[in-house]
Amino acid sequence: MERVDIRHPSTGKVLFAHEELQSPDTGEVRLHPGFADNLAYLRMVFGRPMVVTSCCRSAAHNAAIGGHPRSLHVHDRPNHGLAGAAAIDISATDGVYRRELLRQALDLGWAVGVSRSFLHLDRRDLVGMTPIVFAYGGK
Repeated sequence: MERVDIRHPSTGKVLFAHEELQSPDTGEVRLHPGFADNLAYLRMVFGRPMVVTSCCRSAAHNAAIGGHPRSLHVHDRPNHGLAGAAAIDISATDGVYRRELLRQALDLGWAVGVSRSFLHLDRRDLVGMTPIVFAYGGK
């Protein structure tokens, strides 16, 4: 299995390590073309740490955790015409941090799902879907 780290394009510094992005059950990282570049850019512009709670998921893992059946996290049987995962969840328990990451992501064209403990960020626009903002109830 090929190691996938997302690095700063100028410095080579690891912005997101393989271990942060991998599917918990398979260890695989398969990202839709352009997703890694968009994620690196968001991290560089945001300029703060981003703790990943979920990125790539196998279809089996997604089903086991009750993920949406057409989740943009699924990498091994991607939905919506994707060629890999195009979503990431970032821990965001602090309100100020959550607001700033939300603002920056929206400014850069990301779709965002908001909960009390994390932000779901995805690039559905990479396959022609309209970016949206939505809320998770009770999470």
